[in-house]
Amino acid sequence: MRVNNMKRFLISFISLFIIIPTLGAQGPVSHDIASLSQWGPYSKEYFGISHIQDLSSGMQVEFCLVPGIYRRNVKVPCALFDSDVHPWKVSADMRHITYRQEIEWKDRVYVDATYHIIDDDRVLLETRCVNNTPEVQNINLQLAVRKTGGSEGKWDPELQEGDGWFSVRYPEVDASYGVVWDYPMSEVRQWRCAKLEQLMPRKVHDHVFKDLKGDLKGHYTANFLRPIVLKPQSDTTVWQLIFRGDRSSIEDAVRDLKRPAEMEGLPFGLQLLQATLLTNVVYPIDAFGEPIRHFCPGKNWNSLYTWDCGFIGWAMSEIDPGRGYEIIRQYTTTPAEKAPFVHHGTPLATQILAIGDVWKTCGSDEAQLKEIYPRLKRFYDYMTGPDFRKKSGLLATWNIFYNSGGWDDYPAQWTLRPQTERRGRTTPMVSTSYYIRCAKILRLLASHLNIKADVKQYDKDIAVMGKAIETYAWDPESGYFGYVEHDAQDVPQGLYRTEAGENYNKGLDGVTPLVAGIVDEAQKEALLGHIFTQGELWSPYGITAVDQRASYYSIDGYWNGTVWMPHQMILWKTMLDLGRADLARKIADTALENWERECEDSYNCYEHIMLATGRGGGWCNFSGLSSPVINWFCAYYRPGTVSTGFGTLVTKSVWAEDYTSVALTLEFDKDLAGKEVSVLARLADGTREIKVKAGRKPLNIKID
Repeated sequence: MRVNNMKRFLISFISLFIIIPTLGAQGPVSHDIASLSQWGPYSKEYFGISHIQDLSSGMQVEFCLVPGIYRRNVKVPCALFDSDVHPWKVSADMRHITYRQEIEWKDRVYVDATYHIIDDDRVLLETRCVNNTPEVQNINLQLAVRKTGGSEGKWDPELQEGDGWFSVRYPEVDASYGVVWDYPMSEVRQWRCAKLEQLMPRKVHDHVFKDLKGDLKGHYTANFLRPIVLKPQSDTTVWQLIFRGDRSSIEDAVRDLKRPAEMEGLPFGLQLLQATLLTNVVYPIDAFGEPIRHFCPGKNWNSLYTWDCGFIGWAMSEIDPGRGYEIIRQYTTTPAEKAPFVHHGTPLATQILAIGDVWKTCGSDEAQLKEIYPRLKRFYDYMTGPDFRKKSGLLATWNIFYNSGGWDDYPAQWTLRPQTERRGRTTPMVSTSYYIRCAKILRLLASHLNIKADVKQYDKDIAVMGKAIETYAWDPESGYFGYVEHDAQDVPQGLYRTEAGENYNKGLDGVTPLVAGIVDEAQKEALLGHIFTQGELWSPYGITAVDQRASYYSIDGYWNGTVWMPHQMILWKTMLDLGRADLARKIADTALENWERECEDSYNCYEHIMLATGRGGGWCNFSGLSSPVINWFCAYYRPGTVSTGFGTLVTKSVWAEDYTSVALTLEFDKDLAGKEVSVLARLADGTREIKVKAGRKPLNIKID
């Protein structure tokens, strides 16, 4: 039986803040993000919505909306290239997911497709169709469904259809799925192919057949609503209901719906970044044989990625604290697992760098800290152990990944890559420096938890690694620290230099001992000078990876000649450790301004900004290493946010109900005792940037 006029059922929509049940209890070593719903944007190939019936199966049922100009073209929402689809607006709980799908750029003809998750069985698809041109436009909509995963060849469903509905039941899936719509001119078609973007555009002018054949290596079922006539400067909304289960039960359920509430307002660039971060989630990803859901840097990389996902969890904690913690935890392990952490890519423990902020947003929960601390220590112990630490005390991680700091074409790293033997004897600064910082973070946590033996271990590690950097790596001529070359017996032999004798490390790696907090006053001033001097590391777009005065600087590199957000985030935190809130603000304001400008123009969230033009570049729907933009926005513009350096731990925060004041309990790394550090508190009327003197005992302060 047809459901007439979907709009009349939009009377009492379930609250925006309803909690969606998860996929059941997880075992103690599960690496899934258990707080996620059964419905989500989990497809690895298309923008839309998917349903996971059984998490352990590796299978899902995917839905994606394909708009186009009727009898002219289609716009398949492929997530693996720039297909004119932009994650547009996503609520923090991921129950309302909007994509801007451009039919004619820019905003001349488009649809905004919003998937409203109602419960485990239903999703309401609201499609606002817009014509901003002076001409009449005829568009069409096709909502396609397929199954992915499971046995090869078991793609074709049992299909039932009627007036304004169809349902499908797939082999190996213990449920039926279907669509109900309210549009009079429609039909149901089948597409027998693996890639919808290959077959559908070729069949635009096949106006007769309903069974369209391609490579026969997959199957899609789609309704075809057409033509939807849009008068000049007009819009209309089409409603469809996606459901799981018996279609006979759907009509009564639809009557319980009402129009969704509006999502919270954000600056446009932040709105896009939040939407991109929340839709960059894929299933299945294998973690120790377990199919899991995973927030990836971008669907172009639908895989695990260790250092990116530390930043993703860091930013996610400002959107959904519990989920942010889950992402950090996802990359750590227990003694029940052989691996000391979940590793892919650059082996930097950004999960440790993030934990202070993530723990703070989760309310400084003691039970949570007791759970995560030993897992993070396991990560740290392995990475600072004998596999990577030379007799000099310096770390090199080349034997598990070519990339020391995430910077693929960083000149010193890049030129060493083909020199296998020499590289094995050469230590960058980023590995030792960042793990010294990790040791200080973990020492602060161990002190809070009163684990005295661990504090002693970290004291020893910090002293050994710090002494090695101070003794072997400083280059007074350039004012940078350098890569240290060793002989076959691990004895340092000097710095890695160009043939002309120039320090090969005039860039972000060369300033990382500042992050470790082990430099003397003269070194600190020299490094700050490089970072914030226009034409060196500083640019109108932020801190670039390579000193622009270096002989090996290039304007056309991937990192060389571009500005990225991740190491800027770490330097931003470091400025707060140094009591330089002014320099921290300079980093954040520059990043936010340039991010907003690019997003307004392109509607994309790019990997980096190119110094030659100031324009975004790289993957178009990227959230991994770009996610610190969210942290900076919250630090300066969202009331209720406290920000500190790495060496300051917020163990308690009590806010006034109207955010006009906050009472904080702070603990400090022992190396900061007697020094001034900066604390930021975003109150209702603005950001307070205050300095406090660190001590050996907890400090209680009130900011108003």
